[in-house]
Amino acid sequence: MPAIYGLVTVLLLVWSMVPVYAEPGSAPPPTAAFAFLPRIESIQLSPSGRHLAVLRNHEGHTILETQTVSGQDMRRVVSTDNREHIITWFRWVNDERLLVSIRFAATKNADDTIEMRLLAVNRDGTEETPNLLKQSSLSSIFGKKHVPQFQDQLVGTIPGDPRHVLLALDREHPDAPDVYKVDVYSGDRQLVQANPSSKPDGSAIAHWIADRTGAVRAGVGQFQTAVHAIARLPESSLWRELADYDLAKETGLVPLAFDADPAWLYVRDQHRGKAAIFKLNVVDRAADRILVVADPKFDLNGELVYAPGRKKVVGVRFSATDERVLFWDFDAQRLQARIDRAIPGTVNVIHSSSDDGRVHVVKSSGAAHPPRWSIFDEQDGRMVLLGKSYPDLETAALAAPTTTYVTARDRKELQVFLTVPKERDPRHLPMIVFPHGGPAARMPGAFNYWTQWFVSRGWAVLEPRFRGTEGYGDDVLRGGFQRWGLEMQDDVTDVVQYAIRAGIANASRICIVGSGYGGYAALMGAVKTPDLYRCAVSVGGVADLTQVLSDSRWYLNQKPMVEARIGSWWNDRDRLRDTSPIAHAQEMRTPLLLMHGRMDRSVPLLQSREMADALNAAGVTNSRYVELPLADEALRREEDRLHLFSEMERFLSQYLD
Repeated sequence: MPAIYGLVTVLLLVWSMVPVYAEPGSAPPPTAAFAFLPRIESIQLSPSGRHLAVLRNHEGHTILETQTVSGQDMRRVVSTDNREHIITWFRWVNDERLLVSIRFAATKNADDTIEMRLLAVNRDGTEETPNLLKQSSLSSIFGKKHVPQFQDQLVGTIPGDPRHVLLALDREHPDAPDVYKVDVYSGDRQLVQANPSSKPDGSAIAHWIADRTGAVRAGVGQFQTAVHAIARLPESSLWRELADYDLAKETGLVPLAFDADPAWLYVRDQHRGKAAIFKLNVVDRAADRILVVADPKFDLNGELVYAPGRKKVVGVRFSATDERVLFWDFDAQRLQARIDRAIPGTVNVIHSSSDDGRVHVVKSSGAAHPPRWSIFDEQDGRMVLLGKSYPDLETAALAAPTTTYVTARDRKELQVFLTVPKERDPRHLPMIVFPHGGPAARMPGAFNYWTQWFVSRGWAVLEPRFRGTEGYGDDVLRGGFQRWGLEMQDDVTDVVQYAIRAGIANASRICIVGSGYGGYAALMGAVKTPDLYRCAVSVGGVADLTQVLSDSRWYLNQKPMVEARIGSWWNDRDRLRDTSPIAHAQEMRTPLLLMHGRMDRSVPLLQSREMADALNAAGVTNSRYVELPLADEALRREEDRLHLFSEMERFLSQYLD
C-alpha cells in the first residue's frame, strides 16, 4: 500500500481547504457560502484502496475526478453544468472502471418524469460509454417503443468478476424489471433472472436482491397497496413467498440483504411499533427469525452496512438522512470507537473502504459541523484530513439545535428542534418556523444549509416533528394518513404556541417557511392561523390536494398510496377541498412568497402557478410568485439556491427585522 500522507492534501483538496470568504469582524457569511453546492459531495476508495474517486462541485459544475491515494495522476473523468444532467451516484466496479448514474428531467406520454441512465468510464477518462445500456433501450410492445425509465438500478456486483455487474431493467415488460449480467465495458447483457408473474393480480417484482455470491435470491414488489416479497434457496429455481400484506393497513416485512452465509436473509419488520432489523433462515423455514437490533425510540429505516469486501453485514443506518450506524458486530464497534476518538464531537461515518479493510474514507459532520472528509489507515492509526464540503463556513458561527418535547392538544408527544444564533436569547429574536418536507422526512442532527443560513441572518429556527413524520414509529407515521391540514397542521400550530407561552418566541416576529410538504404547511398556516405568522414562504408547495390525487393516476402504484395517505378524490372531496390552500385564496391576508422550480418532479409546477392565479383573482396584493426556470425539487444548481435565498432574504427581512 503506498503512503497516503504525501501530496493528497495538496493536490486533492487545495480548492476545498481555503475559505473563499474571510470577512473580518462579526459580519455573517454571505448567502453564497450557504448556497454553494458542497465542494465535496462524495469520496470513494477503489477496491484495492490505491485510488480515490471524488465527486466535487466548483463554480456551478459537478465534476467526478480520480487520483491515486498518494495524490498523483489526477484526472477529470465526468463533468456536468447541472442544467440538463445531474450525477446522482458513482461506484468503482474494479480498480480501473467506474459506473456513474445520470439523472435528467423528461416528458413521457405528456407526463413530466425523470429518467436515469448509466455511464461507464475508466479512471483516466478513457473508454467512456455515455449510455451503457443504449443497445437495450428499445423494445416492441404492442407496436409501441418502450424506453426503460430507470437504467441505473444496480442489483450488485459479482465476486471474482471485475467485468460484469447485475442490473435490473424493465426492457421486455414495463415496470417488471428482469435482472441482467451486464459487461461494464461493452454493455453486452445476459438475462440471469426473469421477473416471475406468480401473483393473481399480475404484479411484478420491482426490487431485486442478490446474495454475496452474486446470485439473485430475493425480491419485493407492489401492486397498488399490496406488497409481496419472495426468496429462493441457494442452488434452487423455486421461489417462496416471504410476506404478503396491504401497505395501506400495515407495515410488514421487507427483505434487505443476505449475509455471508447464503441461508440467512436480513429483513426489516416491526418490533414494538418501530422498524427493526431481523434475520431469518430461508433454508430452514421452521427456524425462528432472530431480532438483530432495534431502537426503542426510532425506526431503523436506513441501509445495511457491510464489512469491507461486502461479505458480512455488521450494522444499519438509522435513515438516509441520519447516517448514524447501529453496529452489532464487535470488530465494527471497535473500529468505530477508534475513529470517534480520533475525531471527537461529530458523527463519523465510514463512507468507503478498501476490500482488505485497511483504509477507510470517513465523513464527519453534525448539525453545526459541515461535512469533512478524512482518510484513516487502520495499520498505523493515522487520520488525515482530505477536505471540507463547506470551507467557506469554517469561521462562521454555526449553531447546534436543542431538543425538547411538546404535548399536542390531543396529548401526542412531539419532538421539536430549536436552533438559535450563538449567544443570543431567542425571546428577542425573529423566528422561522420550518416544517420539513416529505411529509415523511426526518433529519435530526444532520447539517442543514437552510437552517444554518436562517440562523446566520439572526433568526431562530423552530423545526417541529409532527405526526406523519417518518422515523418515530408506525403509529406516528400513520397518524398523518389523511390528516393533511388537520392534526398534522395542528401539531405545527401547537408547537409554535408552546414556544410563545414558554417565552422562546416573540409572538409578533414569526414567519413560517417550508418546501414540498413544508410549503403546504406554510400555506395552510396562513389559512388556518393567519394571526400566528407575520409572513409565509412556500417553495414547491402543494396547494390543491384534489389535483395531487388526479395527477397520481398516471404513475404506477401512486394513486392507491396517495389515496391511503391523503384521501379519496370522490369520497373525501369536501375534506380535500377544505384543506387545500387554493380554495382559501380569497381569505388569505398573510404576506406570502411563492416559489417553484419548473423542473420539479416531486410537486408539479402547476400547483404554485394556479395558487398564484387564485390569489391574483381574489385581489390579494401582498403575495409574490417567483419561478426558477431550471430548478428541480432538490435545488441541485447553485444559481437556483442563490436565487431562492436572495428572494427569501428580501422578503423575510421586510417582516422580521
